[in-house]
Amino acid sequence: MHTPRPRAVVLGSLSLFAVLFVVLALELSASASTSAGKTQAAAKARPAPAETAEPEEPATEYLEPEVEYVEPEAGYVEPEAGYVEPEPEYVEPEYEEVPPVVTSSS
Repeated sequence: MHTPRPRAVVLGSLSLFAVLFVVLALELSASASTSAGKTQAAAKARPAPAETAEPEEPATEYLEPEVEYVEPEAGYVEPEAGYVEPEPEYVEPEYEEVPPVVTSSS
């Protein structure tokens, strides 16, 4: 058996990608059209509410709960005007002198 040519491998990979892309696009469009059809059918099935003299209160199960906004606590506080932060002093690192390692060769 012989090894496939690089050109054939590239063409095969590109054609497989194209086929999978088309299949995915068709699946997505089909699922989008069916979900849109279901929502339209559900909207048509519901009868229009008759107008009454008293306005109806909205159903509480569909209302979002009211959330009170709470400001986050400040984690960073600006320094006062005129405050100058002191510069850290430079300290020369201390090095330990190690004698060189001498190996003898025979």
